[in-house]
Order: sequence, then C-alpha cells, then structure tokens
Amino acid sequence: MCLTIPKKVISINGGVVIVENPNGDRQEMKTIVELKPGDFCLTQQNVVIDKMDKSDAQDLIKEIRRIKEKEEIL
Repeated sequence: MCLTIPKKVISINGGVVIVENPNGDRQEMKTIVELKPGDFCLTQQNVVIDKMDKSDAQDLIKEIRRIKEKEEIL
C-alpha cells in the first residue's frame, strides 16, 4: 500500500506544477487534475492525481505530525 502526504500547490507554469510538502521541500510535478496555487493535492510517481479539501489536508498533516512525534518519544 502506498501513502501520499498532502502537498500544497505553489505555482503552475504550463503543464508543470510546483508543490511543497509539509517539510518545505518542493518538487516539479505533472497533473491530471485542474489546480490553482494554494490548493492541496495528492501525488503519485511525480503526478498530481487528486485535489484535496484544504481543511482535510491540514487535519491529515497535523495527525501525521502527531503520530511522528509520538513514535520519536517511544
């Protein structure tokens, strides 16, 4: 099973989308969905495959960080 972490769309130039993960790392992606800067999305193999609700994306990122912090304590 694959896990994709929500990424934020930073810019779009033609067919290239720049996305940023929660750690601030940026990547160039292709897309199969319509996006605008500020949207959150899910990616797979350098392709944006789905647009995600901003609130849901932020909740998921928050939960992933909480789990990661808990694991570091153990």
